[in-house]
Amino acid sequence: MLTSFTRREFIAIPLVGSIGAIAGVQSGNGKTVKRTRQKRIKIGYHFWNCSRQWDTDLDLCLRLVKETGYQGFEALLEKVRVTPAQFKAKCQQTGLTCAAISGKLKEAIDFAYEVGIPGIRCHVPKDQTKKWVDYASERKVVIAVHNHIGRGGQGTGSVETREDLLRYLDKRPGVQACPDTGHLLLCGDDPVQTIHDLGERLACIHLKDVNPEAVGKGKKMKNMWFELGTGALDVAGVMKALEKTGYADWVIVEYGNQVEDFYQSARNMRQVLKELGY
Repeated sequence: MLTSFTRREFIAIPLVGSIGAIAGVQSGNGKTVKRTRQKRIKIGYHFWNCSRQWDTDLDLCLRLVKETGYQGFEALLEKVRVTPAQFKAKCQQTGLTCAAISGKLKEAIDFAYEVGIPGIRCHVPKDQTKKWVDYASERKVVIAVHNHIGRGGQGTGSVETREDLLRYLDKRPGVQACPDTGHLLLCGDDPVQTIHDLGERLACIHLKDVNPEAVGKGKKMKNMWFELGTGALDVAGVMKALEKTGYADWVIVEYGNQVEDFYQSARNMRQVLKELGY
């Protein structure tokens, strides 16, 4: 039985998705040859930002991601509405990588395994941690938890603040983190410090910007989300922190608002990262 994977045990070789892949391959003589990670952060886009008229049309969502300059995406399993085989084929046809998928625990793991997506975003009940980490690891899937204000952990433990996130991981060995910079700021936490605190337990990150007036309020409010690069988030600081930790996986750009011109908004946010060299 495989045990849970740490970030050092994965390299960025996308099959269809890539939070990571095993950092060792069999050579012709049967010996394991170590391979180093490709030290290059990849930029993806979250389907949440697509129009509600699009959110069940995978082809349109993939077109948006492709045409606005992103390398991959993250999606909600409930919005995919196609079989694993169809999903995999569409990704291959567009040349896009699915960085991660979120959904109910078993369904998400099984879908990720069938498609070849190495990471899911999901909560894990503390008393079932080993069961699900082992189940996911056997299928080469990493489970990552996401912090979010106002969710109360949905019965599995509240994960809103930086401290909540670290405590959650400490109680669930093998589970990793997908911190959301926007929700951290809303709680008054520093995304840069959180990245350093997580270290190798960082599996993916959601890059989201907020209204400076919403920082530290710890609750939802009107006009709290800003387009990336226009709010309180130190985007350059976050990217620098990721580089310092040796992170070489996915940064998923997310914008909490549903705007009229999704294409232009996606391009604007992609340009912010291009200007920083990503």
